[in-house]
Amino acid sequence: MISIAGVVVLYNPDESVVNNIQSYIQDIEILFVVDNSEEKNSLIVEVLSVNPKIRYIDNKGNQGIAHALNVGARKAIELEYKWLLTMDQDSSAVEKMLTKMLKYTHDDISIITPFHANLYQKHSMSQKKISSILTTMTSGNLLNLTVYANSKGFKEEFFIDYVDSEYCLQSHLNNYKIIQIDHAILNHNLGDLKKHQFLWKHFFSTNHSPIRRYYITRNRFKIIELYQNSFSEYCNFEKSRFLVDFIIVLLYEKQKIAKFKMMLRGYLDYKRGIFGKYHD
Repeated sequence: MISIAGVVVLYNPDESVVNNIQSYIQDIEILFVVDNSEEKNSLIVEVLSVNPKIRYIDNKGNQGIAHALNVGARKAIELEYKWLLTMDQDSSAVEKMLTKMLKYTHDDISIITPFHANLYQKHSMSQKKISSILTTMTSGNLLNLTVYANSKGFKEEFFIDYVDSEYCLQSHLNNYKIIQIDHAILNHNLGDLKKHQFLWKHFFSTNHSPIRRYYITRNRFKIIELYQNSFSEYCNFEKSRFLVDFIIVLLYEKQKIAKFKMMLRGYLDYKRGIFGKYHD
Protein backbone atom coordinates (compact mmCIF):
# COMPACT_ATOMS: atom_id res chain seq x y z
CA MET A 1 0.00 0.00 0.00
CA ILE A 2 1.28 3.46 -0.93
CA SER A 3 1.75 5.85 2.00
CA ILE A 4 -0.40 8.95 1.59
CA ALA A 5 -0.21 12.38 3.19
CA GLY A 6 -3.16 14.76 3.20
CA VAL A 7 -3.90 18.46 3.47
CA VAL A 8 -7.16 20.15 4.40
CA VAL A 9 -7.61 23.92 4.30
CA LEU A 10 -9.69 25.54 7.04
CA TYR A 11 -11.45 28.88 6.86
CA ASN A 12 -13.84 29.72 9.71
CA PRO A 13 -14.93 26.07 9.99
CA ASP A 14 -17.81 24.74 12.06
CA GLU A 15 -17.77 21.49 14.02
CA SER A 16 -18.73 19.42 10.96
CA VAL A 17 -15.11 19.59 9.82
CA VAL A 18 -14.18 17.09 12.54
CA ASN A 19 -16.57 14.45 11.18
CA ASN A 20 -15.48 15.19 7.62
CA ILE A 21 -11.84 14.57 8.54
CA GLN A 22 -12.80 11.33 10.28
CA SER A 23 -14.19 10.04 6.96
CA TYR A 24 -10.71 9.78 5.41
CA ILE A 25 -7.99 10.13 8.03
CA GLN A 26 -7.83 6.37 8.66
CA ASP A 27 -6.63 5.93 5.04
CA ILE A 28 -3.69 8.35 5.25
CA GLU A 29 -0.56 8.54 7.40
CA ILE A 30 -0.44 12.25 8.18
CA LEU A 31 -2.80 15.20 7.68
CA PHE A 32 -1.65 18.80 7.48
CA VAL A 33 -4.48 21.03 8.68
CA VAL A 34 -3.69 24.49 7.30
CA ASP A 35 -5.84 27.09 9.03
CA ASN A 36 -6.53 30.25 6.99
CA SER A 37 -9.01 31.64 9.54
CA GLU A 38 -8.38 35.16 10.76
CA GLU A 39 -9.74 34.16 14.18
CA LYS A 40 -9.13 30.55 15.16
CA ASN A 41 -11.78 28.26 16.59
CA SER A 42 -9.83 27.08 19.64
CA LEU A 43 -12.25 24.23 20.37
CA ILE A 44 -11.83 22.72 16.89
CA VAL A 45 -8.05 23.23 17.03
CA GLU A 46 -7.95 21.44 20.39
CA VAL A 47 -10.07 18.50 19.18
CA LEU A 48 -8.02 18.06 16.01
CA SER A 49 -4.67 18.37 17.76
CA VAL A 50 -5.42 15.33 19.94
CA ASN A 51 -5.15 13.08 16.86
CA PRO A 52 -1.50 11.97 16.44
CA LYS A 53 -1.89 11.92 12.65
CA ILE A 54 -2.73 15.63 12.48
CA ARG A 55 -0.21 18.44 12.11
CA TYR A 56 -2.00 21.73 12.71
CA ILE A 57 -0.53 24.76 10.89
CA ASP A 58 -1.63 28.28 11.76
CA ASN A 59 -1.33 30.11 8.43
CA LYS A 60 -1.34 33.50 10.19
CA GLY A 61 -4.54 34.79 8.62
CA ASN A 62 -6.15 34.17 5.27
CA GLN A 63 -3.32 33.60 2.80
CA GLY A 64 -5.63 32.06 0.18
CA ILE A 65 -6.31 28.46 -0.76
CA ALA A 66 -3.41 28.27 -3.24
CA HIS A 67 -0.87 29.25 -0.57
CA ALA A 68 -2.37 26.76 1.90
CA LEU A 69 -2.23 23.92 -0.65
CA ASN A 70 1.37 24.78 -1.45
CA VAL A 71 2.22 24.67 2.26
CA GLY A 72 0.71 21.18 2.56
CA ALA A 73 2.39 19.90 -0.61
CA ARG A 74 5.82 21.16 0.43
CA LYS A 75 5.50 19.69 3.92
CA ALA A 76 4.58 16.33 2.40
CA ILE A 77 7.54 16.46 0.00
CA GLU A 78 9.89 17.22 2.91
CA LEU A 79 8.69 13.97 4.51
CA GLU A 80 9.22 12.12 1.19
CA TYR A 81 5.58 11.34 0.43
CA LYS A 82 4.79 10.75 -3.23
CA TRP A 83 1.03 11.39 -3.20
CA LEU A 84 -1.06 13.98 -1.37
CA LEU A 85 -4.80 13.94 -0.70
CA THR A 86 -6.17 17.49 -1.02
CA MET A 87 -9.43 18.19 0.82
CA ASP A 88 -11.87 21.02 1.47
CA GLN A 89 -13.21 21.43 5.00
CA ASP A 90 -16.80 20.74 3.88
CA SER A 91 -16.05 17.53 1.95
CA SER A 92 -16.20 13.95 3.19
CA ALA A 93 -15.06 10.69 1.64
CA VAL A 94 -17.49 7.86 0.95
CA GLU A 95 -16.22 4.47 2.13
CA LYS A 96 -13.27 3.07 0.12
CA MET A 97 -12.90 6.25 -1.95
CA LEU A 98 -9.12 6.33 -1.51
CA THR A 99 -8.74 2.56 -1.88
CA LYS A 100 -10.36 2.74 -5.30
CA MET A 101 -8.26 5.73 -6.37
CA LEU A 102 -4.94 4.26 -5.23
CA LYS A 103 -5.16 1.53 -7.88
CA TYR A 104 -4.36 4.15 -10.53
CA THR A 105 -1.25 5.85 -9.14
CA HIS A 106 1.07 5.98 -12.17
CA ASP A 107 4.00 8.24 -12.98
CA ASP A 108 2.27 9.84 -15.99
CA ILE A 109 -0.77 10.91 -13.95
CA SER A 110 -0.76 14.30 -12.23
CA ILE A 111 -4.14 14.08 -10.48
CA ILE A 112 -6.53 11.27 -9.60
CA THR A 113 -9.94 12.65 -8.73
CA PRO A 114 -13.15 11.04 -7.44
CA PHE A 115 -16.66 11.80 -8.58
CA HIS A 116 -17.86 14.91 -6.72
CA ALA A 117 -21.34 14.11 -5.46
CA ASN A 118 -23.72 16.86 -4.36
CA LEU A 119 -27.29 17.34 -3.23
CA TYR A 120 -28.63 16.82 -6.76
CA GLN A 121 -26.29 14.16 -8.13
CA LYS A 122 -25.18 11.35 -5.84
CA HIS A 123 -23.19 9.32 -8.36
CA SER A 124 -21.71 9.56 -11.83
CA MET A 125 -23.99 9.02 -14.82
CA SER A 126 -21.00 7.78 -16.79
CA GLN A 127 -20.74 4.07 -17.57
CA LYS A 128 -16.96 4.32 -17.44
CA LYS A 129 -14.97 3.53 -14.33
CA ILE A 130 -12.12 5.77 -15.43
CA SER A 131 -12.42 8.98 -17.40
CA SER A 132 -9.69 11.26 -18.73
CA ILE A 133 -10.67 14.83 -17.96
CA LEU A 134 -9.28 18.32 -18.53
CA THR A 135 -9.88 19.99 -15.15
CA THR A 136 -11.25 19.10 -11.74
CA MET A 137 -11.98 20.67 -8.37
CA THR A 138 -9.29 20.38 -5.69
CA SER A 139 -11.21 18.51 -3.03
CA GLY A 140 -10.74 14.74 -2.88
CA ASN A 141 -7.81 14.65 -5.30
CA LEU A 142 -4.69 12.54 -5.10
CA LEU A 143 -1.89 14.84 -6.19
CA ASN A 144 1.30 13.36 -7.67
CA LEU A 145 4.01 15.13 -5.68
CA THR A 146 6.76 14.24 -8.14
CA VAL A 147 4.83 16.13 -10.81
CA TYR A 148 4.09 18.92 -8.33
CA ALA A 149 7.77 19.33 -7.44
CA ASN A 150 8.57 19.99 -11.10
CA SER A 151 5.65 22.40 -11.61
CA LYS A 152 4.99 26.01 -10.69
CA GLY A 153 2.69 24.83 -7.91
CA PHE A 154 -0.70 26.34 -7.20
CA LYS A 155 -0.96 29.92 -8.45
CA GLU A 156 -0.94 32.01 -5.29
CA GLU A 157 -1.83 35.31 -7.00
CA PHE A 158 -5.24 33.77 -7.80
CA PHE A 159 -5.85 33.45 -4.04
CA ILE A 160 -9.05 31.44 -4.52
CA ASP A 161 -11.09 30.29 -7.56
CA TYR A 162 -9.57 28.74 -10.68
CA VAL A 163 -6.55 27.68 -8.58
CA ASP A 164 -7.50 24.06 -9.31
CA SER A 165 -8.21 24.58 -13.02
CA GLU A 166 -4.98 26.47 -13.60
CA TYR A 167 -2.94 23.68 -11.99
CA CYS A 168 -4.73 21.10 -14.15
CA LEU A 169 -3.95 23.02 -17.34
CA GLN A 170 -0.31 23.30 -16.26
CA SER A 171 -0.24 19.52 -15.92
CA HIS A 172 -1.66 18.94 -19.39
CA LEU A 173 0.88 21.31 -20.93
CA ASN A 174 3.58 19.16 -19.34
CA ASN A 175 2.02 16.01 -20.85
CA TYR A 176 0.54 14.58 -17.66
CA LYS A 177 -2.94 13.08 -17.35
CA ILE A 178 -5.83 13.82 -15.02
CA ILE A 179 -8.23 10.95 -14.47
CA GLN A 180 -11.56 10.67 -12.69
CA ILE A 181 -12.50 7.43 -10.94
CA ASP A 182 -16.26 7.44 -11.33
CA HIS A 183 -16.95 4.79 -8.68
CA ALA A 184 -14.89 6.61 -6.02
CA ILE A 185 -17.26 9.10 -4.41
CA LEU A 186 -16.65 12.35 -2.53
CA ASN A 187 -19.49 14.23 -0.87
CA HIS A 188 -18.79 17.83 -1.79
CA ASN A 189 -20.67 21.08 -1.13
CA LEU A 190 -20.33 23.62 -3.94
CA GLY A 191 -21.53 26.95 -2.62
CA ASP A 192 -25.22 27.12 -1.71
CA LEU A 193 -26.33 25.06 -4.69
CA LYS A 194 -29.92 25.51 -5.89
CA LYS A 195 -31.64 23.94 -8.89
CA HIS A 196 -33.90 26.00 -11.18
CA GLN A 197 -35.92 25.32 -14.31
CA PHE A 198 -36.58 27.73 -17.18
CA LEU A 199 -38.79 26.20 -19.90
CA TRP A 200 -37.20 22.79 -20.56
CA LYS A 201 -33.75 23.72 -19.25
CA HIS A 202 -32.36 23.15 -15.77
CA PHE A 203 -29.89 25.57 -14.21
CA PHE A 204 -27.91 25.61 -11.00
CA SER A 205 -27.15 28.72 -8.99
CA THR A 206 -24.20 28.52 -6.61
CA ASN A 207 -25.19 31.66 -4.68
CA HIS A 208 -21.57 32.63 -4.11
CA SER A 209 -20.96 35.80 -2.11
CA PRO A 210 -20.08 39.09 -3.85
CA ILE A 211 -16.38 38.69 -2.95
CA ARG A 212 -16.32 35.22 -4.52
CA ARG A 213 -17.87 36.72 -7.64
CA TYR A 214 -14.92 39.12 -7.70
CA TYR A 215 -12.35 36.31 -7.60
CA ILE A 216 -14.24 34.12 -10.07
CA THR A 217 -14.49 36.95 -12.62
CA ARG A 218 -10.92 38.23 -12.23
CA ASN A 219 -9.28 34.81 -12.37
CA ARG A 220 -11.54 33.51 -15.13
CA PHE A 221 -10.36 36.22 -17.51
CA LYS A 222 -6.74 35.68 -16.50
CA ILE A 223 -6.92 31.97 -17.17
CA ILE A 224 -8.49 32.68 -20.56
CA GLU A 225 -5.59 35.01 -21.33
CA LEU A 226 -2.99 32.47 -20.21
CA TYR A 227 -4.41 29.41 -21.96
CA GLN A 228 -6.43 30.61 -24.98
CA ASN A 229 -3.81 29.38 -27.45
CA SER A 230 -3.31 25.99 -25.80
CA PHE A 231 -6.87 25.18 -24.73
CA SER A 232 -9.12 27.27 -26.95
CA GLU A 233 -12.24 25.12 -26.51
CA TYR A 234 -11.99 25.31 -22.73
CA CYS A 235 -11.40 29.07 -22.81
CA ASN A 236 -14.29 29.68 -25.18
CA PHE A 237 -16.50 27.71 -22.82
CA GLU A 238 -15.34 29.89 -19.92
CA LYS A 239 -16.25 33.00 -21.89
CA SER A 240 -19.77 31.67 -22.38
CA ARG A 241 -19.97 30.68 -18.70
CA PHE A 242 -19.34 34.29 -17.73
CA LEU A 243 -22.49 35.31 -19.59
CA VAL A 244 -24.45 32.38 -18.13
CA ASP A 245 -23.31 33.31 -14.61
CA PHE A 246 -24.43 36.90 -15.19
CA ILE A 247 -27.90 35.73 -16.25
CA ILE A 248 -28.22 33.27 -13.34
CA VAL A 249 -27.31 35.97 -10.82
CA LEU A 250 -29.83 38.31 -12.48
CA LEU A 251 -32.66 35.79 -12.47
CA TYR A 252 -32.14 33.66 -9.38
CA GLU A 253 -29.70 35.05 -6.82
CA LYS A 254 -29.88 37.60 -4.04
CA GLN A 255 -27.54 40.61 -3.61
CA LYS A 256 -27.64 41.18 -7.37
CA ILE A 257 -26.30 44.75 -7.33
CA ALA A 258 -23.46 43.90 -4.93
CA LYS A 259 -22.49 40.88 -7.04
CA PHE A 260 -22.57 42.81 -10.32
CA LYS A 261 -20.39 45.52 -8.78
CA MET A 262 -17.85 42.95 -7.64
CA MET A 263 -17.90 41.19 -11.02
CA LEU A 264 -17.11 44.55 -12.64
CA ARG A 265 -14.36 45.20 -10.09
CA GLY A 266 -12.93 41.74 -10.78
CA TYR A 267 -12.78 42.41 -14.50
CA LEU A 268 -11.22 45.85 -14.00
CA ASP A 269 -8.59 44.46 -11.63
CA TYR A 270 -7.79 41.75 -14.19
CA LYS A 271 -7.24 44.46 -16.80
CA ARG A 272 -5.08 46.46 -14.36
CA GLY A 273 -3.02 43.40 -13.42
CA ILE A 274 -4.15 43.51 -9.79
CA PHE A 275 -4.12 40.04 -8.20
CA GLY A 276 -3.74 38.44 -4.80
CA LYS A 277 -6.09 39.08 -1.88
CA TYR A 278 -8.87 41.61 -2.51
CA HIS A 279 -8.50 44.96 -0.76
CA ASP A 280 -11.09 47.76 -0.72
